[in-house]
Amino acid sequence: MSDSSNPLSKYFRTPKIYIKLPSEGKWYPEGAYEQTPTGEIPVYGMTAKDELLLKTPDALFSGQSTVDVIHSCVPNIKNAWAMPSVDVDAVLIAIRQATYGNEMEFTSVCPHCESKNESAVDLGVLFTRIVAPDYKQNLKVQGLEFIFRPNTFKDINNESQQAYHQQKILSVVLDENLSEADKSARFSKMFTDLLDVTVQQVASSVAGIKTEDGAIVQDPVHIHDFFKNCEKPVWEAARGHLEKIVSTLATKNIDLTCDNEECQKSYTSPLLFEQSSFFG
Repeated sequence: MSDSSNPLSKYFRTPKIYIKLPSEGKWYPEGAYEQTPTGEIPVYGMTAKDELLLKTPDALFSGQSTVDVIHSCVPNIKNAWAMPSVDVDAVLIAIRQATYGNEMEFTSVCPHCESKNESAVDLGVLFTRIVAPDYKQNLKVQGLEFIFRPNTFKDINNESQQAYHQQKILSVVLDENLSEADKSARFSKMFTDLLDVTVQQVASSVAGIKTEDGAIVQDPVHIHDFFKNCEKPVWEAARGHLEKIVSTLATKNIDLTCDNEECQKSYTSPLLFEQSSFFG
């Protein structure tokens, strides 16, 4: 992170905190992550350029700005696109800690009285609640054994883009100026696209499928093709097993009490990790 030939190099930023990733470095492809002897990696605060990247809409939507900021602030992660999803929130929390400190203020709305409440959360405490699910739980069904893994950041970014496009399509379909035939055709396409996204979510979480003869199929194209053509009980078993695994992820809900003196009821509020606001 420094250049010894520059007389100002001793004034360059230095690591603010050291963290252990929830994944412990597992599931990264070769060359995507540099492990340290202790398992702890340095995290730097953001530069002015990093902050500007997170305020660029096009780069945020594509995911490129998030990737560039991770590379800048967590240099041991060499390819953030390949980062397992279980590490994403932890890394974003650590970068914010290194840049702005442990405390983060946020606004929530009480579901009981609809009052807006200003609160603060200790990001250090929140970080400790993030634990990687147990992906060692294989599934055996109809002679096949499914080996699971977390999605990559690229996977979840693609899913977010697909969801955004579906929302746009839905708004167009609801246009009163469209004929019923056009609405029906567009609804049909949207439904098909949503099914494809669901299939891709499951397929990208399968590292391999072991067949009855002991062969392990790991080609993502073959796995995706299998889920598009397998029997319904196999599909439902694989999807249900994956949902059970990811359900063990620590919640990002924060327990709060309404500030309104006439209410003062307890409620929970989600802490959203949308980069443009999380780092705002």
